[in-house]
Amino acid sequence: MYFVDKDILLERLDYIEDLAADFDRKEGLALERTCHMLIEAVVDVGNMIIDAFILRDPGSYQDVMDIMENEGAIPPEDNGHFRETFRWRSELTRNYTQLDHRAMKESFQKHLPAYRDFKGNVFAFFENEGQAITAFGGDQHEV
Repeated sequence: MYFVDKDILLERLDYIEDLAADFDRKEGLALERTCHMLIEAVVDVGNMIIDAFILRDPGSYQDVMDIMENEGAIPPEDNGHFRETFRWRSELTRNYTQLDHRAMKESFQKHLPAYRDFKGNVFAFFENEGQAITAFGGDQHEV
């Protein structure tokens, strides 16, 4: 089991929640940063959970979310939403001078419920998971 700092995990879940809550007001470079960080933060939290529970090693960003779905941490419909928005990562990291902001914003708005529900899904997973979460430090917080 790998050590995962629960404080960092909770901080990142709050970050995702804040980005999703403020999404509608974002335009231009702020929109790009928000979309990119939603993707990165969700995958980062997913990797932390995979490490803590010694789940199989993911091979890609989408594989992280597939593992999360297979383990019951996120519902299949949310994984589908993540899949649709993860397609934008390549645009954000490689084709950033040619981004279609309108199309990207519409896509994320359509699939934003998965990001808004992510923190609750992670908390529910921890609550329902049968094994003790001993790989987490910072146990002063409830998860």
